Amino acid sequence: MHAHYGAGGDGGGSRRPAPPKGDAGLYFLGALHELVAIGLHRPALDALCAGQRDIAEPPIDRAYLIKILDEEISRQFGHPLRPLIELVLNAADAARAPQPLVDVAVIDGRVDVSDTGAGMGLRAILSRLLIPFATDKRPGIDLGRFGVGFFSVLGLGLSDPEGFSLHLTTGDGIEGWAIRVVAWPSLGDAGAAPERAPGEPERARGRASPELTAALMCSVRRIAPLLGTRVRVTSSLLEAGAVRAYLRDALHFFPASRALVLLDGAAVNDGRLISGGRLVEERIASAPAAGADDAPAASGPRPAAPSGPPGEEARARLAEGRDGALVARFHVGGRALLPSISAATFHAGVKVEACLALAELALIDFPAAVELTEGRDALKVGPAFTAAATAFYRRLIQLAAESGEGRRARDRLAEMAAQISALMLQSAGWDEVALELARALLGPGRCMVNPERREALLGFLGPSVADRLFVPESFWAEREWQPHLPGERELLEDELEFDPPETLAALARRRGDLAGLPLLVARAVSPHTTMVALCRGRPQAGAGAAARRAPGALPSPDALPSPDAPARRPAGPLPCLGTRRLLLIRDDSAAVRRPAGWCDRYALRAAFDRASGVREADLERDLIVGEPVDGAACAALRPGERTSGGDP
Repeated sequence: MHAHYGAGGDGGGSRRPAPPKGDAGLYFLGALHELVAIGLHRPALDALCAGQRDIAEPPIDRAYLIKILDEEISRQFGHPLRPLIELVLNAADAARAPQPLVDVAVIDGRVDVSDTGAGMGLRAILSRLLIPFATDKRPGIDLGRFGVGFFSVLGLGLSDPEGFSLHLTTGDGIEGWAIRVVAWPSLGDAGAAPERAPGEPERARGRASPELTAALMCSVRRIAPLLGTRVRVTSSLLEAGAVRAYLRDALHFFPASRALVLLDGAAVNDGRLISGGRLVEERIASAPAAGADDAPAASGPRPAAPSGPPGEEARARLAEGRDGALVARFHVGGRALLPSISAATFHAGVKVEACLALAELALIDFPAAVELTEGRDALKVGPAFTAAATAFYRRLIQLAAESGEGRRARDRLAEMAAQISALMLQSAGWDEVALELARALLGPGRCMVNPERREALLGFLGPSVADRLFVPESFWAEREWQPHLPGERELLEDELEFDPPETLAALARRRGDLAGLPLLVARAVSPHTTMVALCRGRPQAGAGAAARRAPGALPSPDALPSPDAPARRPAGPLPCLGTRRLLLIRDDSAAVRRPAGWCDRYALRAAFDRASGVREADLERDLIVGEPVDGAACAALRPGERTSGGDP
């Protein structure tokens, strides 16, 4: 047990004892986990606050306590700088003024966060600040929740024990207290760090995380009275440029009505970083009765123009929350709809997870009813979260309609909506609005194909189908849209008429009028087992049906087109297309009907090889070193032979 030193009094401001001689107001010096143990044990807590010199050791399992502290310190957040945001939130919560100031100063290796709000006495420090997840935050009002701010910063001490120190000074105007935490022994400010007792070992290197947690040392001193709190974090991991960029990115949408954040003296959330625009609020749901489900309300957006003294808007929103309303806020920027991609998901104005978003909708401010996970790195999915996500998607539809964007921009919106659903909103509400989004953004008749198949489909079906293709740019968009949009199979069935499947050899015998089929038989490794289907373009809408022939029927070579013959979409330059089940061949392709010259023969051969799965490298080799593609060479080939001399 490390030594505890009391200065008398209750530490709560009712008595002002003089510190013992030689101790200079030192109340505690020892391991941090020992101080936490005192805060957890009421008799020891009362004794230390009363200034007793000798305190009985709290009956708490130290190994288990160190394990819990290590989990809370080392597993708080995914981003290493996120604990700094928690310090800003705690500073904003401490203030009770209408628009308090939170001052953040950054230099290389050090960050200071200061406020002039309500400070803490010794009992509050020991029973709330130093107890993980113990908090007196006001539900639905305060932002920094779960009591994680102090302990999350200590994670820097595990990553950088050599250069880490945490120095906190706080006071309520009647008294003042200073807490300093270092990894033993401190290499920093020797005057303020706890001194090493005789016989204490130097800091061990390469220890495991629980051992580093156990080596965090703490001192508690009584200082001159002050008002407010300042937290100074020192670590070689704090690079000034990266810290400033992260804080600006995370806090520039933080509501100024809650607190004005100054970064090195310049406000980061006063609206100057927003390029014009407006903030709209949307009532998304009403609080359900007992046992009832949340349901989206039908009210539309309304402008959130602040008026009156600072903080009035925030109080109005809180009043709405007490009335049961769930309000989501969307920031509508002043830039064009799709010039760039930047922003994040926010909860109560504080960024939770950096991800993709639109410049036009750079802020999603979820209702206070949406809870955060214990690690504060994610939002809990529930009815309120889903309602806010659904309102966001419908806001995309409204913006697209108002801006009059063209097809290309709408496709981009559909891409971004799916990415936001997958990466930011955990697909909440997506199934409910996906078809509505598809109708509004993509239009009727659109089919989703992956990027690898786009060129092949355009070559096989012709460029006229380009307007029907929706090609997602990312895996996430493809995953979200796949259950809700028709795909390649539906596109082919809609555009083509098919004969029944048969082998390539049987097709060549049946359709001797198609001069290109013998070349395909010669290219096939096994024409008697290669399954194919003959196809052609469907008649276009409104065309006559007199010349429509039954699938598979032989046309008369000498027959002239009838005046009322249906108009069909012209075939593309590729006569063959491979699918999962079989190989498609167009009988309305000139290369299949009557190949003339080298171009038709090469197009037929290359398309067939690609459709059959031949690698592009082999196709290039065949083109460069193979025999000339001419009628004599093709006539001399037997089934299964290759012109390049490669394996059949």
